[in-house]
Amino acid sequence: MEVTVNLGQRSYPVLIDQGIAGTLPAIISEKFPNRRFAVVTNTTIAGYYKSLIDLWEKNLDCSLITIPDGEQYKTIDTWKSILDFLLENRFERSSVVVALGGGVVGDIAGFAAASFLRGIPYVQVPTTLLAMVDSSIGGKTAVDHPMGKNLIGAFHQPSMTLVDTNFLATLPHREFISGYAELFKYGFIGGKDTFNFILEENEAMLKRESIPLLDGIRRSIQIKANVVSEDEFETKGLRALLNFGHTFAHSIERFFNFEQVLHGEAVIWGMLCACALGEKTGTIPQEMRSAYKNILDHLPVPALPSVPDASKLYSYMFSDKKVSSGKLRFIVPTLPGQSIVKKDINEADVLSVLSSIFKAD
Repeated sequence: MEVTVNLGQRSYPVLIDQGIAGTLPAIISEKFPNRRFAVVTNTTIAGYYKSLIDLWEKNLDCSLITIPDGEQYKTIDTWKSILDFLLENRFERSSVVVALGGGVVGDIAGFAAASFLRGIPYVQVPTTLLAMVDSSIGGKTAVDHPMGKNLIGAFHQPSMTLVDTNFLATLPHREFISGYAELFKYGFIGGKDTFNFILEENEAMLKRESIPLLDGIRRSIQIKANVVSEDEFETKGLRALLNFGHTFAHSIERFFNFEQVLHGEAVIWGMLCACALGEKTGTIPQEMRSAYKNILDHLPVPALPSVPDASKLYSYMFSDKKVSSGKLRFIVPTLPGQSIVKKDINEADVLSVLSSIFKAD
């Protein structure tokens, strides 16, 4: 199946199928004839999928760049190492970067493609559920900074994204849950039909049943494609909705030094906080609170290494990209499947929510 991200001359397809990664050489050779390719992956994927990479190297004029695995390596130094490789090996403006991996690989490789010779094409081949439903679509590329996540980067749309659900067979349970958080997120912003779909198919998707999971992935990609098509550069407020739960999540990740908590795990806690904030500020109507309680009861909430400090979490939020004119913006739910961006939430309400969600047993 195919979903199109409609961006005029920058439009591109998202191809979704089981086993499609094996046909990548034929697909991208047709789109980019007589080109040189740089495949960026991490040490874990390079080990798991050596035979696939060997196949690509046999059928493409490509070189492999392997970076360390982990969010802690999503840094300027790692980004620079990719640029160093491209320069030292005399890649050209006609060359193409292929990102094979999860969100970290996709973000760094995409940012390298955006920066190299002022921008060359790249192709996303996500290997994690999180990357499939979120980071491989939309053209946000970045690296982290000690002050916060994704603070250094660029908008650079891929030329194509290939989503092969066979990669999920080797995805560890914890990573799967992390990605499922981003899929679950679409229940709060994708309309009532998606809200109900998450409720009805939650258990089956958590069991990795192929048909409902494929449908959940397709729905998520279509929702994100629609939002990106309407607000490519996050200037209209619509794309901000994709960050439901993320203002809280990024602070949680920073509190644990981007090491002890996975992004999606932080997003799960962030969604709990966003819904609690919706109740606190009254954006969730009283008669809808039972519906929200019902869907939140289906969240696979992970344990945290320790209880985060509410005041520190709040202070970290001001390093978030969603800060505007020194004011925090929160995405809070309203009706099932709908959320809004609010800028007028006071500190006391936020701290109250943080204290209620993160309390010692």
